[in-house]
Amino acid sequence: MNYKKYPLVALAGAAAVGNGGFAIGQEAAPGREMVLEEVVVTAQRRAENLQDVPMTITAISGKDISEYKLFEFQDLSQLSPGLSLENNGAFGSVAQLRGVGFDSNSSTSPAVDVYVNGTPMDANYAFQTLYDIGQVEVLRGPQGTLRGRPSPAGAITVTTRSPDLEGWGGTLQASGSDQDATNFQGGVTVPMIAERLALRVAGVVDDNDGNQVSSVNSSHEDKRETESWRSTLLWAPTESLDGTLAYQWMRADINNLTEVEGPGAGYNGRSISGAGHAVNEFKPAQTLKSELTTLNLNWELQAFRIVFDAAYQDNSFDSFAEGDGSNAVTNFAAAQYTQSKYEDRTFELRLESTEEQFVEYLVGLWYQKTKTSSSFQQPNVLEGAFGSPLSPNPIGPPDFAYSLDVTGDIPVKFKNQAIFGNVVFHLTDKADLSVGARYLKDDVKRSQTLNIGAGQIAIDIASAAGEPPGTPLGWCGDGALPMPPFTGTETYPGYCDLQIDASDFTQGGSDNHNEWVYDASLRYNFTDDMMAYFTYAHSWRPAGVTVGITSPLTPVELLSGDPEETDSYELGFRSEWLDNRLRVNTSVYYQDYSNFIARFEDVPYVGAGNTLQSGGFTYPGDATVQGFELDATFDVNEDWWVRLTTAYADGKFDDADVPCRDTNSDGRPDNGDIGNLVPADFGGNSVLFCTVDYAISTVPPWVSTVQSAYSFPVFGLRGNARMLYNYYGDQDDYGRGYKADAYGILNLYLDIGSEAGDWTVTLWGKNVLDDDTQLFQGEPGTAFGAFEPGFYGVSYVAEREVGVTLRYSFGEG
Repeated sequence: MNYKKYPLVALAGAAAVGNGGFAIGQEAAPGREMVLEEVVVTAQRRAENLQDVPMTITAISGKDISEYKLFEFQDLSQLSPGLSLENNGAFGSVAQLRGVGFDSNSSTSPAVDVYVNGTPMDANYAFQTLYDIGQVEVLRGPQGTLRGRPSPAGAITVTTRSPDLEGWGGTLQASGSDQDATNFQGGVTVPMIAERLALRVAGVVDDNDGNQVSSVNSSHEDKRETESWRSTLLWAPTESLDGTLAYQWMRADINNLTEVEGPGAGYNGRSISGAGHAVNEFKPAQTLKSELTTLNLNWELQAFRIVFDAAYQDNSFDSFAEGDGSNAVTNFAAAQYTQSKYEDRTFELRLESTEEQFVEYLVGLWYQKTKTSSSFQQPNVLEGAFGSPLSPNPIGPPDFAYSLDVTGDIPVKFKNQAIFGNVVFHLTDKADLSVGARYLKDDVKRSQTLNIGAGQIAIDIASAAGEPPGTPLGWCGDGALPMPPFTGTETYPGYCDLQIDASDFTQGGSDNHNEWVYDASLRYNFTDDMMAYFTYAHSWRPAGVTVGITSPLTPVELLSGDPEETDSYELGFRSEWLDNRLRVNTSVYYQDYSNFIARFEDVPYVGAGNTLQSGGFTYPGDATVQGFELDATFDVNEDWWVRLTTAYADGKFDDADVPCRDTNSDGRPDNGDIGNLVPADFGGNSVLFCTVDYAISTVPPWVSTVQSAYSFPVFGLRGNARMLYNYYGDQDDYGRGYKADAYGILNLYLDIGSEAGDWTVTLWGKNVLDDDTQLFQGEPGTAFGAFEPGFYGVSYVAEREVGVTLRYSFGEG
């Protein structure tokens, strides 16, 4: 096969050697040569040896994903230290890298972008499935000059497996564990015209119990059910022309309960300690649906290649979220219903040189058009909903006459156009200079419409009249007070009912930006086995947006702040030693952010009816990041190899003024009770602000991974024993009060299979030492301004899981 003609096919084949060095997913053959195999990556839009690329990259092959039983997208972080992937039910998926956090609720392009077959995909949908993969690449540092849209911390590129034009093949895999988890997946290639046309069909059905949380107040428990299938057609009508068309369908149904601990309040559930418990009376439910179609065309000419990529996405999300996860009021969900639709079109045209000359070049055009629409509905309960404000009753349901029904619509239209290019100058036979730039035009139109229904609130008139609170008046609305808007009713002694009329509120606007992102790299090869590089990159992101807050915001920057800019500097060293048995790669970096786009959750704010509520806000603040990475792989002998990877990242705000939870008004964030605050504490703003220098990511500064595998014969069969150990250091302060201790997770795998590798049985254990480190702990707080439920949010390391996997391959797999 012509690998120059099919660069992605070459990538998929060469990438089977594993993530960053040795063939970590490849069972060693008896008497194999003790040498680390070449890893091929496409980080710079061309197939290259990883050791030649002036960038830090982790390459994870499809075989690695199978060997290490990575059933879910977030499992990829186990093979890439410093990368954190959190699938928080549905919306709220988080990708963090190099000490930089990102929350998809910030409504901007991500700090870590995800690409599936070349097109950017929202993390909330990308995180739901992982099957039949060719290769995943984790690109560290600013991206965007050569692909898609700018992302300042890095990118994750996913290349799904393509058909093989040379023959039939397929793989079937079935897995089950003691945690009631099952995963069935497979893929089959069908040749249609010899070496010209082939079809591959793949799919997965995954069923698991999520975070293993169940409610003590109901039969509800965590549940995740995911189904997906993909059809890929590869057509190569001539030796110089080929095209790949892929269609993927996915549906995920998710029930995620709120994990809590605490003594409770006596009426809302028993005392709880330890992992895996909730007090939900109602079952939160989310459904995500996604359809992704991608097209790739390659036309190979004499000295250059023309590439055309196109993609269309049609995604949707429906959610019922319980707003009372601590069960502060029984028989009341405080539910928010959300519906979201996401439609995206992307087109890219590239011209690439294919002959190695003094100058190599790549130029391209990019176009993306995205349309999203979100709607929500939720009740805002007011004074009087739980009985007399002097003695509110937590036994629900509340009296909804004292509430405002709030609905909202948030349509957003986004268009991104760009022209980009990259030039590599081969200055000498040892030195290369690479320069790239992207000029982009970014247009966004958005609005947020709130429809606030009519209702009423009980007003303390007795205190206003100089009487003790609760003193019966008997004269509400009889002329002593103006009739409107009071109703004339004294439902509760000392309180007059005030009528609140329905109202509408619209806030929105548009942003238009013309920006440059660019980078430059200088690479020098001291020998064939030793290379050093220096890379500078400048990146940019449009401002984030706060959505879902059901009241006007002051200052207006709480809705949308300023765009983000960042400059990054990286020095790296690549080397191979001991006749290519030892590979050592290192890098150090520094990155400076102006207006880093951050997300702040559980922030108190002044809401409708001048009530205090808690919500999430997107807001910018200056920050810096510095760190280093080490990746070392050693081929001990023909049957045994070992690998160590370490990442250190120190990312912090630079004395930034940001929205905060400051419940004692001392100017410092805390995790206290918002019941300690009154609207007057906010000084006319919707939120409180604190000057902070805490971490901008929840990932611990130190993260390390140790991997090893040993291959051995067993009664004419082939055995393979593997281990994967992930170490997470002490967590930095990130403004939430609780800091998790250091901990380690040990996974073990034992394979028995045929010498030919066509069948394998694997016994595996994850977290075999059953580490139970607590990762987060909130503080008890006041709910609905009246009740102390006695429960607070927590999270723990997932408990030990033991399972077995059966895998069968035929033909080309």
